[in-house]
Amino acid sequence: ASLLDANGTAKFALEKLRDRYITPQRRSNIGVEFLDIYAKSPDDNPDILPTCYKCGSTNPLIRASDAKLSADTAGMDDQCISCNHLFVRCFINFDVLPLIEFTPTKDIPHSKALELILKTQHDREFAFGLDTAANENDEDGLSTELFDACVLRSLNDKNLLDEDTNHKPVEVEFDSLSSLPRQDIFVIQAQRQMSMNAQASPSGVLAKESGEETECRFFKNVLPEIGIALCP
Repeated sequence: ASLLDANGTAKFALEKLRDRYITPQRRSNIGVEFLDIYAKSPDDNPDILPTCYKCGSTNPLIRASDAKLSADTAGMDDQCISCNHLFVRCFINFDVLPLIEFTPTKDIPHSKALELILKTQHDREFAFGLDTAANENDEDGLSTELFDACVLRSLNDKNLLDEDTNHKPVEVEFDSLSSLPRQDIFVIQAQRQMSMNAQASPSGVLAKESGEETECRFFKNVLPEIGIALCP
């Protein structure tokens, strides 16, 4: 942590060592590290702090729930301290990925939501009255505008319920689902997961052997220039 100028985090880690048994060989080294870290700024380098891609808030490396485990915050997941959005981290460098979890509104079954996302480009052009590649930017803009409106509504609802610390995915309506570019969407269902780039039928992903509806988790990559891959 100290090498990354995460001085606050390094200080927190060193203070935790006070509650642990330290061998005599290590005590002198840790004492020097204590002196070094207390001579520096008490704050972490802002360039390495994680940012929430849902509300834009900057989050600390060590949250209050991690440091104090207070009654109010104990048991909280890895989530934004402002909007409670759950972070999805890269398993290579553990950076927060630009993924926002969403779910269809209650009147739309998950199988129907997946069907809307899997629409071909031709189906989208027909539905929205677009003229092939000439209006590709218009379609992207429409998709972003509709999804951003759903995110904003979710944040406004959160502000009305400030005491609620539970994560709630963004609720997305029919028009927004129909406009989402499938290459930016990822779906996780029980022990199976898939990118919408994959050629998979809705029934193959959502139907159990009994034919019953299965719940899924949907994620949108809000920074498509950052490539994301799901591990099998």
